[in-house]
Amino acid sequence: MKHLIAVINQKGGVGKTTTSINFAAGLALRGDRVLLVDLDPQAHSTIGVGIEPGSFQASIGDVLAKKKTIQEIVLPTNVDGLFIAPAHIRLDKIEQQLNTEFFRESFLKRALAGLGYDHIVIDCRPTLGTLTINALYASSFIVVPCEMGRYALDGFADLMETIEHVKGNNGPKEGFIRILLTKYDSRNKVSNDWVFQQLEPYKSLIFQTSIRRNEALNQAQMAQEPIFSFKSDCSGAQDYKALVEEFSNLWQNQTSEKN
Repeated sequence: MKHLIAVINQKGGVGKTTTSINFAAGLALRGDRVLLVDLDPQAHSTIGVGIEPGSFQASIGDVLAKKKTIQEIVLPTNVDGLFIAPAHIRLDKIEQQLNTEFFRESFLKRALAGLGYDHIVIDCRPTLGTLTINALYASSFIVVPCEMGRYALDGFADLMETIEHVKGNNGPKEGFIRILLTKYDSRNKVSNDWVFQQLEPYKSLIFQTSIRRNEALNQAQMAQEPIFSFKSDCSGAQDYKALVEEFSNLWQNQTSEKN
């Protein structure tokens, strides 16, 4: 079964793009074919896998504008099995144009239908606009990165309400959404306890795996490559490998229960 995974948080700086890149790369390293869809006009996922915005002719914006098919814009990366549908700053203008279209929330889902990938990971922009709604509508699983900090939960209730509205009655939240704690530092006990207290209503939705604060993750972004090729023995690589394993086990168990 194909997994369409949206990585979403309308708050910036929580590790959304870092998670999108390294989660997708981790899935590819297991031998799967993975498509990373950059749905953010800032194009940080595109840049993060070593592709400069000026080096390609067409992007995901052209697909949403119905000028190109997804197959025409997909590019290979330096990670075997990992491909990217790149973004460009023009995507911001395309989003504005979509606002007047009928059934605009379904454009991305229709564009991704029938592709031969084992997993599709969508890196969303940090807003709850039309692009993010498209990602939610298309996705079968949602990852919400949440930074371990005082302001990490700002707007979190709005995000959960939007997810609930878009996904409707397509099953319990436990079945299609998980919160990923990022920039975790066990030494910050007071801050950690506060965040866990705020997240108590969503306790069942939190991944067991958390992403520890790790400078190598920042350096890998500067080097424009996933953490696995930049520094495979660091805690960041270990954490994202564990996240991929937990996700795979979670999905397998849910599929077994449905059958």
